[in-house]
Amino acid sequence: MALKKDIYRALEDVVGPENISEDPVILYAYAWRSGLVATPQLFVPAFEAVTLPGNTAEVQAIVRLCNRHGLQFKASSTGWGGYCDPTGPGVVKLDLRRMDRVIEINEKNMYAVVEPYVIFAQLQGELMKHGLVCNITGAGSNCSAMPLAAHQGIGHMSQSASYGDRNLLGVEWVAPDGEIVRLGALAASGDWFCGDGPGPSLRGIIRGNTVPLGGLGVYTKAAQKVYHWAGPATFPIEGVSPDYAPSEIPPHFAVRYLHFPSSDIMTQAVRKVGECEIGFILMGFNPAMVSANKARSNQEDLALLKQYTAQVQGPGFLLIIIGNSPDDFDYKMEALKVIVEQFRGRSLRDVEDPASAGGFLWRFIRVTGSLRETCRATGCFGGEVGGTDVFGLMSAYIHRASRVKQRYIDKGLLHNDGTDPFVQSIEHGHQGHGEMLIRYFPANPESAQAGFELFMEANRTAVEGKFGVPAHVWSDAIHDMYGPYAGNYTKWLRKIKKTFDPNAASEPGHYISAKD
Repeated sequence: MALKKDIYRALEDVVGPENISEDPVILYAYAWRSGLVATPQLFVPAFEAVTLPGNTAEVQAIVRLCNRHGLQFKASSTGWGGYCDPTGPGVVKLDLRRMDRVIEINEKNMYAVVEPYVIFAQLQGELMKHGLVCNITGAGSNCSAMPLAAHQGIGHMSQSASYGDRNLLGVEWVAPDGEIVRLGALAASGDWFCGDGPGPSLRGIIRGNTVPLGGLGVYTKAAQKVYHWAGPATFPIEGVSPDYAPSEIPPHFAVRYLHFPSSDIMTQAVRKVGECEIGFILMGFNPAMVSANKARSNQEDLALLKQYTAQVQGPGFLLIIIGNSPDDFDYKMEALKVIVEQFRGRSLRDVEDPASAGGFLWRFIRVTGSLRETCRATGCFGGEVGGTDVFGLMSAYIHRASRVKQRYIDKGLLHNDGTDPFVQSIEHGHQGHGEMLIRYFPANPESAQAGFELFMEANRTAVEGKFGVPAHVWSDAIHDMYGPYAGNYTKWLRKIKKTFDPNAASEPGHYISAKD
């Protein structure tokens, strides 16, 4: 349906004529779906209009107009993922790309405040100048650095720099009814250093392990905890894309890909690395993700995958160590040597080869290889994303869920990138997270269906094995599948939705509706 002229004019009055469009060319550009969870259907439902608000006041005005006129709205920042799309008609898009300021970097209290369209590459570059660093979502440094923008916010540096839920501090939130809510210390003192209190906290309302995916208003500013960075203020990068690499590896840096005889032994090694607190980055990548990170084409990727698969003895993980001093670096490397010997680990030589190591270091620290690792092989990917719980439980879940993947590979319906999932440690082993990469062929309906079936089988594994609720729980249908097995949490989630969004204005397609 087209917007009524008076509604369009009202929106235009808010953002200006240059920051709104209902041109079909623009609308269908936003409706094109490729990459994450793409399907044979090339377009998703189109928005009624696209707006580009420039500040919180404009966001609030758009939200109030949608409430007044019975429309829904959906906001996004960099828009990497299908959850940025509407699931039906009558939805106005808030594209937050004009809200792109780093508001504050507080060195003393170690936090950073950003608007939604600041990307991680931008924030990381600024933080490093101050001897600080932030976790970057695994989707890549091209994504929003807002700690409420990413689905979970788990990333390569979660071993030492945690993730979105744990790092979230003060927040400015335009609630679904248009009220501006400031959380934590921001409400009491105007400072950003704490996301809770005084009194009852709303932080658990606006996100848990995952975010509402556009279904509970708009987050316009947020602070996140940042961490010590022992590396250089700027990397001496050379080369031409995609071959960027530092001209030399900074002092007290090391990168390794370590592989082990079995997943159980690897899990023990991961725990020991966490106990010793020697890892800056620890990602449980399989050979397919390592080869994709380095390769510049699918042909090179397949050749490297064959090479790496032949060279590893079993499951492994990618480890980056950074020393705060020469003595600290020596301790960490000696501890690693003992762990590798104890658990019969071996190193994939290509990763630590001086000709390759600098490039691997840069791509994993800057998180530039995510699109290569996920989308390049087939043009898209899906996946099963476990919850965030104790490391052993999440490792057991994702390994069990991955067993059925080979069946679809044998039928030629999925890209043959192996069945080893990737499992990562968070906060030096206090938590864990597992994912299974599903790279299917979007132009082939059978392949797309196979990806969906594998995803649903993994969901059933989570229920039957009592592994908890995975992260990829989108829509009423999947929430209702898990609710009875998880304390009927859906009852309370719907009460939250109904209380804060009485007019159902914040499009709930990838969150949950307030239905009875």
